[in-house]
Amino acid sequence: MVKIMKSPHYLIESSNPATHIFEVTLHIEDPSNEEILWMPTWIPGSYLIREFARNIMDIKAYDEQGTLSIFKTDKSTWTLKTRTFPTTVTYRVYAWDLSVRAAHLDQTHGYFNGTSIFLAVQGRENLQQNVTLAQPQGCNDWKVATTLPKREGDNYIFGEYYAPDYDALIDHPVEMGT
Repeated sequence: MVKIMKSPHYLIESSNPATHIFEVTLHIEDPSNEEILWMPTWIPGSYLIREFARNIMDIKAYDEQGTLSIFKTDKSTWTLKTRTFPTTVTYRVYAWDLSVRAAHLDQTHGYFNGTSIFLAVQGRENLQQNVTLAQPQGCNDWKVATTLPKREGDNYIFGEYYAPDYDALIDHPVEMGT
């Protein structure tokens, strides 16, 4: 019997843009006993090695029964041991690069390329990728500019977006600000 996997869901938020940190929550509805998470070392259109994973801080995983084991296996890959319950992975991304190749966040705007924010779930790259872009705290007049398709409503407001697969997800930068 072939298991039909469900799409991963990402929540991108910031509780304090002045810290230059995006908080990312990755939800895996139906994990296997072991999941491999990875981050690209390159960006579409610029194939120099960029090492985006170096900006990931405080990665943790849990399910309804508590904390799960997650450990880094190389510079851009993590192994997650699960109990096959819906699983949540949280991590913070330090975003203080003003180039168009990575991520930047402060009180004036936020920007990221997907390669610097989204951990891929190995084996689920061809599935639709779902993203919730949350308005950073204290930034009530900010809007969003991205080519990611919006689930419904105005394309310039925070909310639910998606990409047909992981390759498309990392090929749609996101800008937020006034």
